[in-house]
Amino acid sequence: MIEVLNGGTRATVQDAGRPGYRHLGIPGSGAADKFCFALANWMVGNRWDAPAIECALGGLHLRFPEATTIALAGAEMWAQINGMNVKNFSALSVEKGDILTLSFARDGCRAYVAIAGGIKVPEFMGSSSTYLPAKFGGHEGRALRAGDHLVLSHRPREAPRKIPNGYAPQLSRHIVLRARPAPEWELMSAASQRHLFVSPFIATPETDRMGSRLRGDKIASGSVRSMTSSPLLPGTLQIPPDGQPILMLADGHCTGGYPRALQVIRADLWLLGQIAPGSQVSFRRCFTENAPKILAGRNSFYAGDSGGLIDGFAF
Repeated sequence: MIEVLNGGTRATVQDAGRPGYRHLGIPGSGAADKFCFALANWMVGNRWDAPAIECALGGLHLRFPEATTIALAGAEMWAQINGMNVKNFSALSVEKGDILTLSFARDGCRAYVAIAGGIKVPEFMGSSSTYLPAKFGGHEGRALRAGDHLVLSHRPREAPRKIPNGYAPQLSRHIVLRARPAPEWELMSAASQRHLFVSPFIATPETDRMGSRLRGDKIASGSVRSMTSSPLLPGTLQIPPDGQPILMLADGHCTGGYPRALQVIRADLWLLGQIAPGSQVSFRRCFTENAPKILAGRNSFYAGDSGGLIDGFAF
């Protein structure tokens, strides 16, 4: 079993998510950044959706009880094995007793540690993902802490792989999200619509897996300050009465009563998981008819010369 020496700021076990229960008020959850999560699993030869460790902001320390292969992907956290620096977006061999340490995130917010074969935790409603607000899934429904032990799975896997040069995503403290107008877009003034696309926002400390409160130009939503609760999705941008937007993330509410101004396109949803407190967040307009083309182009890029990196990824 993997021993957790330090759980860091917040580390949880996540898989591809828990779809199909939003009508019961249960969000899809899963890895906040499914792209980097999938790349980590791909590098160790797992199925892309095998349970792995999601580390937010850093500070995670793990000891490995036996020789195995692990992979790191996501935020830059100055990773080390036994004090020796190791490269992000790469698969690594570890020996019995080796200790992996992740420092605090410099670029991005969340890093993923995948282990060959995956992590064995009980499923709840068809998923191993941790949903912290309801305290279910993952390891005892909570974040990892010192003294925890995670059982390794023996799922079938392929040989470790290497991401080709130029295919690892580049992360920064400035997150740019392409978005299209959401249902209440027309309620906003022309000036507020323009501000959404030309002025950057700052993610406040009220940023977690549920959502991110953004600080910036005050956005007016016309005379409607609240309304009958309507569906929300990860990537929905709401405008509350104070004019400071709220961006829904992986564990966000399934419904809400504030006007919905924007919806982040599917190809950029993975970036939501890399928004850290203090990150700059900018929105760029994407016309509705272009969103599927952008997603298809991204998937085609990773399914080509990379040897089918993206094949089977359901996001």
